[in-house]
Amino acid sequence: MATISVVGILTIQFLFLKNSYDLNERQFHQLTTSALRNVANQINEYNAKLFHRDVKLNEGTQVEQISNNYYVVNVNDVIDPKLLEHFLATEFKKRNLNVTYEYGIYDCNTQRMIHGNIIRSDSIPSAMQPVRSGDSTSCSMEEIMYDRQYSKKLNTKSEKKKKICNLPTCEKFTYYFGVHFPDRSEFYNSRLMIWYFLNGILFFVVIFFGYAVYVIIKQKQLSEIQKNFINNLTHEFKTPIASIDLAAKVLASPRICEQPDRLAEYVKIVGQQNKRLSAHVEKLLQMATIEKTKLQLNLDEVELNTFISESILEFKNSQNGREYSIDFKSTVDEALIRADKLHFSNLIFNILDNAIKYCSVVPEIVIRLTKKGKLYAISFEDNGIGISSKDRKKIFNRFYRVPTGNVHDVKGFGLGLDYVKKIVLRHGWHIKVIENSRKGSTFIVEIKNSTK
Repeated sequence: MATISVVGILTIQFLFLKNSYDLNERQFHQLTTSALRNVANQINEYNAKLFHRDVKLNEGTQVEQISNNYYVVNVNDVIDPKLLEHFLATEFKKRNLNVTYEYGIYDCNTQRMIHGNIIRSDSIPSAMQPVRSGDSTSCSMEEIMYDRQYSKKLNTKSEKKKKICNLPTCEKFTYYFGVHFPDRSEFYNSRLMIWYFLNGILFFVVIFFGYAVYVIIKQKQLSEIQKNFINNLTHEFKTPIASIDLAAKVLASPRICEQPDRLAEYVKIVGQQNKRLSAHVEKLLQMATIEKTKLQLNLDEVELNTFISESILEFKNSQNGREYSIDFKSTVDEALIRADKLHFSNLIFNILDNAIKYCSVVPEIVIRLTKKGKLYAISFEDNGIGISSKDRKKIFNRFYRVPTGNVHDVKGFGLGLDYVKKIVLRHGWHIKVIENSRKGSTFIVEIKNSTK
């Protein structure tokens, strides 16, 4: 419901912003069109006074929008650049159109836009503050009329000094001027600032909301993982404790001494279960130590063919007669690396142990050593139950175990592959898991082939 509410607020906010933008777009167009139409009428009035003729308002006057930010105004009469600049500044100022604009006048002789000038929004004067013609703004009406009469004597020279601008021409008109607004965002920003501010606040609220949802989901996942870990820990500790308790009761019997074979058997059970319990405690303490302190490696030169073969033999001697097969294949004659022998051996043990535990048939494991460019690749291929693609991304997380429902037929805490990942990263290696042709899993450890 919170997510739906946030999405609804975002949608409403977006619609409000879009409507405000469209409204300002229409308002800008209306104000600009009105200002340009008045400028054209004022030019016609001025020319009528100058040439002593009747004023014909709106005759031949038309404002046309060529593009989103370019307008042409058909005056159908002579256009004085200084007069045009003065009228533009005055009309835009009346309508609070404080935007940068560029204007140009069409020249019939050259068929180009000339007398171009760019008026910055921060330099637009008020109508009552005229500026000399040397400035980039406007001048007074009296100065314009005087300069225009004087300029008739200098027509030849002024023709040579015509300033050509790059504004597009319009074939529809003959006597016209064009006004280009290079950046209309100045107009919109001044009117939409409050909406931008509110959207910014809402944006941060959504970020915090998303982060809160993310934390809640992660905490829920972590809680589930911890719950599974506690259940596994209970199962793993209860079995040896129950066995030791049963053996202790039998050994406490006065007649047990009369049965030396039975006595030896129960003493052996106590030793085995104690060793198992100690192994669990040691694994937990080892992982806690790795988590709290930086793992220190004692790097030695290791030849992979020999080391893997010895690790396989040692692993077989620790399996108490479980039925399985391990086949080692190598395409490399000599592979020298630098590694911590103890942790590297534990890495191999953990991967092999998982391959045997998570298998519903007789485990068949194939270990391959290959060379890929500057890397040695050790692959552990099994015929186990496999790992789904969604679980492959999580199996190296601490305490994570592939869900098996309420069935607790596979012992463990979910610490083995987390330990493997830490050892791989500490050595600067890389590990990944893929599916193989036997529908099992293949763990691939890639090692730099350098002994330096």
